[in-house]
Amino acid sequence: MLKHALIILILGMTQVGCYISEESGGYKPVELSSEWRQALEQLKRKLLMIEDVKIGDGPLAAVGRKVTADIEVRYASGDSKPIYRGPAISYFGMQGDVFIHNDVVESGILSLQQQGIILGLNGMAVGGKRRITVSPNLVCYEGAVGESTSQGADPSIVCRLVKLYLKNGGIIQVRKEALIVEATLTDSCIPVFMKIPFIYKGQFRCRDSDIPKHDPSAPIWRIY
Repeated sequence: MLKHALIILILGMTQVGCYISEESGGYKPVELSSEWRQALEQLKRKLLMIEDVKIGDGPLAAVGRKVTADIEVRYASGDSKPIYRGPAISYFGMQGDVFIHNDVVESGILSLQQQGIILGLNGMAVGGKRRITVSPNLVCYEGAVGESTSQGADPSIVCRLVKLYLKNGGIIQVRKEALIVEATLTDSCIPVFMKIPFIYKGQFRCRDSDIPKHDPSAPIWRIY
């Protein structure tokens, strides 16, 4: 009887397949308006210092994609001890990104309060390495995305940097100070929500795409 039930369950699962975002809770890329793009580019241009150490040749980190990087973060004040060294994952530019960042069980989910790191990764190609200096205005960032800010540094403010799972566990926090981030982009893909009945509530998988293309004539602060 148990064997028969298992066979039925497996057959049912093979018929499920992938449910694209529109069919599974509205997880789809947001439309990047010209006004929003200009606001993001202004933040990136004014509040970040970006140096490409190595140009990658893979897919670009872009709005509406799952972006994965290996990062090392330390304070720009001269303390050479890393605050964090490990994976950083962002779903920036997806409808429902607050839910995704707070509830998806992946080690290294990058807090939406770290807009400087998220914007600094944008435009990198997989395989590339980048050094990003983040103004304190974009650390522990509470404003709406693209909203101008002049909060400045305030070391008394502490917020989430990344959330860890599995054997590491816990949350890594950071003070509202200027940060230096050494980043290597390891993956950029289109996230697709998969729903598997009876076993998982759901999880994100990746679909490869080489769009958008890198524009070598564009400034480093361009938003893709």
